[in-house]
Amino acid sequence: AGHRREIWGDVPDATSWELSHKISIRVIRGGWVMYEKPRFHGRKCVLAEGDVEIDNPWMVYEQSDEPHGSRPFRIGSFKRVVKDYRMPEISLFAEENGEGARLQFSDSAEDTRMQGQSLTASSIIVHSGLWLVYSKPFFDDDPYVLEPGGYPNLKAWGAKDPSICSMHPIRLGCPVVERPGEPQVLIYEDMGFQGHSFIISRDIYDLKHLPELPLPTVGSMRVLGGCWVGYEKEGFRGHQYLLEEGEYHDWRQWGGYSKELASLRLIRTVRASSATTTCAHNVMCYGEQGTHRSWCHHSLWDGDSAALPVSLSPSMPPPQILLFSEPDFLGEHLAFEDEQSALPDSFVPCSCRVHGGSWILFDSQAFTGEQHVLSEGEYPTLGAMGCLSSTTIRSLKKVPFFSEPSIFLHGLECFEGKEIELNNEVRSLQAEGFNNHVLSVRVKGGIWVLCEHGDFRGRQWLLECTEITNWLTYSGLQHVGSLYPIRQRRIYFRIRSKELQLYLSVPDDVEDMKAGRVVVSSLNEQSSSVWYYEDGLLKNQVRAAAWTGKGAKAVLWSETRMPRQTWSINSHGRICSQMFEDMILDVKGGRSYDRDHAIIWEVAEERPTQIWDVQVL
Repeated sequence: AGHRREIWGDVPDATSWELSHKISIRVIRGGWVMYEKPRFHGRKCVLAEGDVEIDNPWMVYEQSDEPHGSRPFRIGSFKRVVKDYRMPEISLFAEENGEGARLQFSDSAEDTRMQGQSLTASSIIVHSGLWLVYSKPFFDDDPYVLEPGGYPNLKAWGAKDPSICSMHPIRLGCPVVERPGEPQVLIYEDMGFQGHSFIISRDIYDLKHLPELPLPTVGSMRVLGGCWVGYEKEGFRGHQYLLEEGEYHDWRQWGGYSKELASLRLIRTVRASSATTTCAHNVMCYGEQGTHRSWCHHSLWDGDSAALPVSLSPSMPPPQILLFSEPDFLGEHLAFEDEQSALPDSFVPCSCRVHGGSWILFDSQAFTGEQHVLSEGEYPTLGAMGCLSSTTIRSLKKVPFFSEPSIFLHGLECFEGKEIELNNEVRSLQAEGFNNHVLSVRVKGGIWVLCEHGDFRGRQWLLECTEITNWLTYSGLQHVGSLYPIRQRRIYFRIRSKELQLYLSVPDDVEDMKAGRVVVSSLNEQSSSVWYYEDGLLKNQVRAAAWTGKGAKAVLWSETRMPRQTWSINSHGRICSQMFEDMILDVKGGRSYDRDHAIIWEVAEERPTQIWDVQVL
């Protein structure tokens, strides 16, 4: 009751909200954290799906003569931290920085003690879900709230004691079908179940081009059976909407961002192959790294259960692609995590699933011929993959990159004439008011896919950072129909100097932290060496790294501080400044006290310390 606010995403500053001493909250979707202070700082209050009434959660920490609950309280900020239906997973490590023996959990554990001994952890990785970790059994005392990410030491999650005696994940309620039956959706052309209608019982790649009854718009629908996902764009792209059994009078009732609904997919239960078996009984499973011991309340393996550790699907698996010999994911299949210069002659892919990363498929061996770029998703036919029905895929490789998308299109050769700068996808250059007559192209950042026609149709060209002075000679065309950058989701990694075999790190010493030092060192408990790349920023657990000019030392730099300093990591192992042309990350060297400090320097072939390895965790 009372005044209501709807929250769909993160709220960095909610201090202006007028609240009473008690409020009620209904969490419809997702797992959320309410923070005491703006910008996601201060004490935390975790909110799972469901209804709850909350008194001032910060009052117990405050000194006041007023009776408890008499004063209004303020919310500093809100963050949505659980956004999907993946199984929660957390890894506990015996040593810091993700080293040593590992225990994995995927469900609640009310008492992890064994023979009276507490379970201890020196570092933690939260792969998925939001976890409440307690230093006492049976969820007693205030928990540590751990969001997805890496926690290289006790200080990273605010603990002084390594004991972990119980833990609990906050997860989304699984999609449900109240009355199991044949999957069916009855869609209508107009709102309020009016106009032409059509019954759907299978995945629809493009609702606007149904052979039986093309629907220019979807105004309303009735989900008669099954659980479905609706997509804003054709080809299962764009915003996604979970559609459970029930009636949806208009686009607002399925949570649409707009009236557009262009494709529809049924949520299926897919049986994993024996090589990737996962626990289907939602029980706690954990294994000890190195000894390959495993415990589970149910049998997971067809063969010798002692031969393999229990394997639960992590939230950040290595990029994988599954190719099937028949349409609709039928027939024989092959799974790859690395590039393949030649597929078996007897295997002809007709459909595929992309789990993680983006891939380039070629119709000739050794990565030659026509290119077809596929991002994460399912492609039930060759047409869905952007191929002709006669196309035979013969080789494939992953798309690696760390840089912000930036591309320039020019109306004349050699980067002359009218210039267009783009940072996001354009479905049709002509329809968006741009001139699609292109004679030269310069890719400054990211990896781009340029398509022959609008809506990402026709032939494709994958371009990394490059300069093409004559697009006609390169592609055989004088225009570009549409284009888009390949997006990289967040992954965690270490950066190692190829020459020195030392890691880019941030010392944990307080004085060094104040100075924001970035150095190279061996893996040890006195430094944090886990990084991630996001929106052009190279981030440690504290803040982003930056520099000021040639020869200057790299330092930690607040995200909000100006100027915004961005980086890119190219395929040659160089970490390049986006602010200073031709400047890259190096190690100072020499014999002085600061010889281990990271600096920025000009590209120099005679300096092997400018080459780095990125080790994905």
